[in-house]
Amino acid sequence: MVESQPRRSGIATRAGFAIFLVAAAALLFYVKWDPYFAKAFKAAATHTLGASIVSGTAAAPPAFSFGSAIQYAISYGLAIWEALVAGLLLGAGVQVLLPQDWLQRLLGRSGLRSSFIAGAAAVPSMM
Repeated sequence: MVESQPRRSGIATRAGFAIFLVAAAALLFYVKWDPYFAKAFKAAATHTLGASIVSGTAAAPPAFSFGSAIQYAISYGLAIWEALVAGLLLGAGVQVLLPQDWLQRLLGRSGLRSSFIAGAAAVPSMM
């Protein structure tokens, strides 16, 4: 059985929105916006994106093997762990800080409007 959440007061709802927006902006700045802003200028100056996560500075990728797959998984995990934690925190924030009935009305329909709003909300997170 699904339990309904108790209705929050207007002040609690506004506070939840404010906390969520501040947390989202801070997390996205730290994990996405600031690092990629610096990388964009570096890429423009050097005309390269840097070392590959697959092959590093080598000209060719490593031979296919279980060891190279494990090494790639470790390298990838180290490269994205901060974004993973930020995504989990933002997802928890959506669940806890934003009213579910409001989200359902805004995003729960199958029309173009809901898809557009969801897509526009994803743009700042560079997803």
